[in-house]
Amino acid sequence: MLRRSCSAHRRGAAAGLVIVIVIVITIALSARPADAHAILVSSTPGDRALVDTAPAEVSLEFNEPVSVDLGGLRVLDRDGRRLDRGTVRNVDTTISVDLVDGVPDGSYVVTFRLVSADGHPIRGGIIFSVGDVEGDTSGLSGFFVDDGARTWELVGALGRWLAMAGAMVVVGGVAFVTWTGTDPDRRMRRLFVIGATVGAVGVMLAVPVQAALATGQGAGSLFEDGVLSSVLADGFGWSIALGVTGLVAGAALAGRSGVGATAGALAVVCSFPLVGHTRFDDVALGFAADIVHVGAAAVWTGGLAFLLVARRPADDARTRAALVARFSSLATVSIVAVGLAGLALSWTEVRALRALTSTAYGWTLVAKVALVALVAAAGAYNHFRLVPVLAEDPDDRASARRLTRSVRIELVGVAVALAVTAVLVNLTPASVDAGIGRIHSEILVLGDAGSVQVVVDPNRAGDNSIHLYFYDPDGRPAEIAEDVRIDLAKPGDDIGPIQREPFRAGPAHFQWDGPELVSGGRWDVTVVARIDRFAEETATADVLVGGGG
Repeated sequence: MLRRSCSAHRRGAAAGLVIVIVIVITIALSARPADAHAILVSSTPGDRALVDTAPAEVSLEFNEPVSVDLGGLRVLDRDGRRLDRGTVRNVDTTISVDLVDGVPDGSYVVTFRLVSADGHPIRGGIIFSVGDVEGDTSGLSGFFVDDGARTWELVGALGRWLAMAGAMVVVGGVAFVTWTGTDPDRRMRRLFVIGATVGAVGVMLAVPVQAALATGQGAGSLFEDGVLSSVLADGFGWSIALGVTGLVAGAALAGRSGVGATAGALAVVCSFPLVGHTRFDDVALGFAADIVHVGAAAVWTGGLAFLLVARRPADDARTRAALVARFSSLATVSIVAVGLAGLALSWTEVRALRALTSTAYGWTLVAKVALVALVAAAGAYNHFRLVPVLAEDPDDRASARRLTRSVRIELVGVAVALAVTAVLVNLTPASVDAGIGRIHSEILVLGDAGSVQVVVDPNRAGDNSIHLYFYDPDGRPAEIAEDVRIDLAKPGDDIGPIQREPFRAGPAHFQWDGPELVSGGRWDVTVVARIDRFAEETATADVLVGGGG
């Protein structure tokens, strides 16, 4: 009977694993490609622009620093021939490359593959036309197709799920053993080994995935000169080293050396914030909240797995009930910490309600919160209903069975929540996707005269630079405005209009630097352009400053 029961449990575990893998794949396939953590703010020539003569170079500007070490910037004609020459220049947020001499009239595609400042590979491109052409660009879209990258993104999502699942088991196991004073037996040791192995495989998978996505040449690019060192640079290598070392140390030393096991668990927890969004958005708050969130989630969820294997049938009912009561108090504190740290992280990544409801990141976060809330509700039921019953009557077998079922349901919910998280961490943050608290860039039409691109940098309460780039009706940079004025108003707070006259910063480019955007929220940035002695055009940009609602 015991053998049949164990076999049933193994089949159930295998079925659960298959379900989770299917969920990871489904979410990853349905989510928008996660390749826009750094956002293309502007380009020269502009996207879809028609210019009279071929430019000497092509340049792209992003909203955060980017690295071109592993990727590149290419300019191609319709036949796929490269028109770029020389080394790609990479200065902070801008990349540029020279073009060959004598570029003929026609339409061209610019493709880029980079690594953004948060460590995520990005890719994309623009199209421009030169000379007297109709600007038909339909045949150029094929240069942006990248099925191989989609496959690697899927592998990356699965790897992140394995890494997080392994971390939950090992860190939660160390906390469980230390808090409850349990001496790990053979079953618990096996669970530690499984957790460390699964986690290490997931962590190491990130290396070929990063190389494949950043270079566009598959995992084999790791064996090319400089690729591995570039992949491991800028915090990525430290994250992998800490993660693998911590997993091994935590699993091996649990129950043998409390200090060593705890140090290993802390190393695992600290390895996650070393790469990703928290490095660049409210760094101190994001880093601290991420550590608390990961650590508390691991203590809670990993501890549940160890609670199941630690409740030995051979132990008397009172011993099992006491063990549940000890862990329940730790789990309750952990659940509260998960919620508070999650709120802090959500603030750094979302910033406004509209970003939560209008972006892939926002809706994925909503799904995760809903799953975690259900799991937390099951935990609350255990803590406030079943644990007190067992404390009063340890021999209540019906309550003990309900507790076991409830813990298993919690673990399944956690596995699904981790699958959602594995996709979530690689999506563009909602605040970036919705243009909140980041550089605001918007093109406004100025009647028949042309258009103006309004760029507000860094788009936060206080000092900002407002750039105005003017274009003719064909999208070419042009001096269409003789004089320019900017009117700044915040109707919600009855501020303004504040009138400012920007200075000329370059050809077809005006700029104003100042502290007029004094608070976060919705501002109207109105451009008043005098086209000639008798004509004036106005256009207004709706700018959400500093993440205010």
